[in-house]
Amino acid sequence: MNTITFKDKEYPKRTLLVKIDGVKYLITIATESLSDAMGDDKEVFDTVANNIDNNIYFYILDELITLPPKELAENHLDTEITFIEELE
Repeated sequence: MNTITFKDKEYPKRTLLVKIDGVKYLITIATESLSDAMGDDKEVFDTVANNIDNNIYFYILDELITLPPKELAENHLDTEITFIEELE
């Protein structure tokens, strides 16, 4: 597990290789506390928050970020996903 730094604070993130509808994707998952910290700035084009947000596939509850990657990918995201491996 790695981190994303926003306004001098580190937030955990996970990078997973998954399969969605038969196609492989590299996705990044971060915590809701990061989303909350970025607030409305993530919707403002070319801000630091917007650039970070554009690289996040999904935000999850903070307490879920430490789950095993297979469980996280297959049970806690917004679509049917098959876990392949965790990167980073």
